[in-house]
Amino acid sequence: MENLMNEAVVLAGIMAPIIGMVIELIKRTKIDNQWMPHLSVLAGIIVGLVFALATGAGLFLYGLSGMISGAAASGLYDLIANTKGGE
Repeated sequence: MENLMNEAVVLAGIMAPIIGMVIELIKRTKIDNQWMPHLSVLAGIIVGLVFALATGAGLFLYGLSGMISGAAASGLYDLIANTKGGE
């Protein structure tokens, strides 16, 4: 189980820039900001599953990695929004 988590964290680091770009695109829509954390995690899972299907890897591992990346992107978004005063 520990090896699985280590691999998930490494994959999350690889997927993070892609998920960050997806989140940036979502932010530019008229979606209410209260939904951003949820959409960030969902986008992470979707990107992870797409990676898994493209590479033939395990869906669980890549979905988990995407979820971790999405949660991290959400935290980063909230940090930047709070630093800028909620702009």
